Amino acid sequence: ALAVVQGGCDRALSIWEQWDGWHYVRLVELGYDGYLEDGQHLFLVFFPLYVWLTRLVRLAVGNTLLSGLLVSWLCFAGGCVYFYRLGCLEYGRGTARRALLFLSLFPYAFFFGGMMTESLFFLTPAAGLWHIRRHQWGAAGAWGILAALTRMHGVLLIGAAAAELVQSTRLFALRGRELKQGLRTVLGKVPVLLLPLLGTGGYLLLNWSVDGNPFAFTIHQQHWSQGFCWISQTLWYLTQNALHYANTAVRLELWIPSVLLFLVFFPLMWKARKGHRSMLTLYAFACLVLDYSLSWLLSAGRYLSCALPFFFFAACLTRGRPRLTAVIAAGMAVLFALALSVYLRGGQIM
Repeated sequence: ALAVVQGGCDRALSIWEQWDGWHYVRLVELGYDGYLEDGQHLFLVFFPLYVWLTRLVRLAVGNTLLSGLLVSWLCFAGGCVYFYRLGCLEYGRGTARRALLFLSLFPYAFFFGGMMTESLFFLTPAAGLWHIRRHQWGAAGAWGILAALTRMHGVLLIGAAAAELVQSTRLFALRGRELKQGLRTVLGKVPVLLLPLLGTGGYLLLNWSVDGNPFAFTIHQQHWSQGFCWISQTLWYLTQNALHYANTAVRLELWIPSVLLFLVFFPLMWKARKGHRSMLTLYAFACLVLDYSLSWLLSAGRYLSCALPFFFFAACLTRGRPRLTAVIAAGMAVLFALALSVYLRGGQIM
């Protein structure tokens, strides 16, 4: 009976061991040095913090996949706390609750519970933005280091912190002696604001220690058909694939949703360009542009699940409109269930 139960648990966990989840399991078990393909360290393109945390939990749990899922679940719980607190501080409890509802029902939010980095990259920027908003620059920088060890987007917290510092000091409105004092205040905080670069440095050091080249990941990205691409070019090929890609299932599961998501998120950002704190609008803009500046964008929905300000923007638009809130939430729940079912069947949801 115990063997049957154990087998059932293993099968339940194994549904998350697909797409990038498969590679994270191997990285935890074999390390960046030991996980090779065609004799190359192709998996240096995966940032290390999630791997390292899962390896630590595995010391106590034993099972790699379960360890990774525990990291994801705990990080999502912590991220929800910081996200809600930030929303309460900036917009009030009602808006914060709606934002958290929309984020949790976002069609790709199930990745927060999988063997992926989404929950960790939900927690670290949410905590970083919370501390930035409270002008706790040292704590914000520390979380920024962790965010930059999780995903390249982590360095965007530097821009958010700079925007908040400039706005809070009213630097552009100062004159004369007050301007000089304001400049000294801003410049004195620059070393702390730049702390996330230490996380990027740690990632480059990993590349150097494994492959002898701090920028080895840029070479290995070519294997994955990844690299920088102007957002206009990305939108062009996404549209072409959405209209003409030969495999209809892939068009429906991958390319069409990527285009539709941009058509939702860009107007939402444009609508929010006024009336929101600069740190949030700047961070939202940078996230959207960076997410859609890849030469082969396969995970737009998964990436946008961590573009946190957009969920605040949506919550603000539904303030005092309970019926609209219910309609949006219900529609997102249906799409969530549909995307999850396709993912579990091995579809092109990644």
